[in-house]
Amino acid sequence: MLWLLLGALAVVMAVAGLLSYRAGLQEAGEMFDARLVQSTRVLVSLVDEPLSELNAYPGEPIVLRGWHGEAHGVGEALAFNDGHAYENKLAFQVWDADGHLLLRSDSAPVRPLATLQAGYEDVVVEGAHWRAFTLRSPNGRWFQSAELTDIREELAGDIAGGTLLPLLLALPLVALVVWWSVALATRSLRRMSHEIGQRDPERLAPLDPAEVPQEARGLVDAINGLLQRLDAALARERTFVADAAHELRTPISALKVHADNARQAHDESERDVSQRMLAASVLRVERLVAQLLSLSRAESAGRVPEQVRLDLAALAATEIDAARPLLDAKEQVLRMDLQPVQVSGDEFALGLLVRNLVENASRYAPAGATVDVRTWQLEDRACLSVEDSGPGIPEDERERVFDRFYRRLGSRHEGSGLGLAIVREVVAAHMGTIRLAQSPQWGGLSVQVELPCLA
Repeated sequence: MLWLLLGALAVVMAVAGLLSYRAGLQEAGEMFDARLVQSTRVLVSLVDEPLSELNAYPGEPIVLRGWHGEAHGVGEALAFNDGHAYENKLAFQVWDADGHLLLRSDSAPVRPLATLQAGYEDVVVEGAHWRAFTLRSPNGRWFQSAELTDIREELAGDIAGGTLLPLLLALPLVALVVWWSVALATRSLRRMSHEIGQRDPERLAPLDPAEVPQEARGLVDAINGLLQRLDAALARERTFVADAAHELRTPISALKVHADNARQAHDESERDVSQRMLAASVLRVERLVAQLLSLSRAESAGRVPEQVRLDLAALAATEIDAARPLLDAKEQVLRMDLQPVQVSGDEFALGLLVRNLVENASRYAPAGATVDVRTWQLEDRACLSVEDSGPGIPEDERERVFDRFYRRLGSRHEGSGLGLAIVREVVAAHMGTIRLAQSPQWGGLSVQVELPCLA
């Protein structure tokens, strides 16, 4: 910031100097052009009539001698009692109508300073650049006054230097003031940066914005929001790991027991029983691990920015086809009424939602029961319902079944207690709602999910 401000000041000063030089050059040109005219008119008034009284031309033109010498400096250092150091930068000539030189200053060449016609002209004479003005008198003589253009450039440079020099001399002071101001303004930011750099990774408490400048308040608020979300995410992860470790401990212990029983069996009959129990435990662990991974994916669905447009009815049909073996194994009746409805979301997460609802309905409903799946659009909402003719869930437990690893006592069905927890995470990530009730048609559980609908 310091170097940027100083660089910007330097550029501004350079531009100001250039503009001052151009403005000074223009003003000097206007002033000196007016002086040329005035000098020429004065010259006409002074010498035109006396030259008329000279009835014959002299062999050589009259030359008026000026001050000659060396002078250095500015202002009074260039002015003397008998002249001025800039006299040799000014020149004049008088020509008759036939083009004979009658009078000139000793600083003027013997050739015309400009074309013998009235007006201004920029010329180069003997390598020097002149600005000349020509005027014709009533007697037909040509009067020319001229000055070297470096006078104008020198004056413009003096004006620009006078404007820019104080700024350049003040630049170190400006740099000091800017450095002090930047250091004062960023002091609290440096302190906060140090605090963040030294903070323990486990400490995710919000930063104190009390002493932060107003310009950085938004940044601090954003960091605090990030810390809060990170703290919540880490809390979920810690809870997830703790719950997973707790839930996996029992089936893994059962696996070890069944494996030991199979190894120590006295006959083939005992070995077969232990192996069947071992296989059932493996399937239980496999399903538990799969649902744990699904739950983790569902929890992160709300943080995944990639969402696609999809047909909820087509997605439901795909997931129902995958669950048909489970329904067929229990000879359950599947009823579907899938009306196309467009939603935006994570395809994998919404597939988990449908799959878990259908599997839960099949798993907890008895053999031969009915599972009814429907999709439809209600105003600006996409609706999905899964109903069954099973035992349902008592009203006082309908909220608790969304908790992780919660299993109803006396249900006589093995499960991990994660199905509806996964469903709730997916619904929340997609800004939807879910409601459990008793199915009015089949008497079992009715699960209705509503999601934002796309036009």
